[in-house]
Amino acid sequence: MLGSLAIAPAVDAASNWVVHVASTNSGEAKATVLPAAPASPAAACTSPASNKTIKVTWTAVTHATTYTVYQSTTSATGTYTPVATGVTTTSWTSGTTAGNYWFKVAALIGTTWTSPESAATTENTISASSCAAN
Repeated sequence: MLGSLAIAPAVDAASNWVVHVASTNSGEAKATVLPAAPASPAAACTSPASNKTIKVTWTAVTHATTYTVYQSTTSATGTYTPVATGVTTTSWTSGTTAGNYWFKVAALIGTTWTSPESAATTENTISASSCAAN
């Protein structure tokens, strides 16, 4: 029985995707290209601010089929939880309550590959009567 061989990932400079090559037990080599994280996510209050909604937008990732949006209410480096999965566009609008919010986005290709999470958005603060990006 042959063992599994994994080769260190390499970055494809043209697409900024990570390529992993591995050998299966049958001796076949397989290469998979993993998506890069969505670049430059942004979050902004929608109008009117009294609606307490934040629209998160990001740059499309080549070959992505859906996106997952993550939210933190503690800090940009805090714990993030998924708040929207299966998003098929490059924007998502949250319904929120008063508080501070940061968002990250990950791209999915099919049902198998998920990119790393993007960088965090700037802080968005919702109060009882207003919404502001900090």
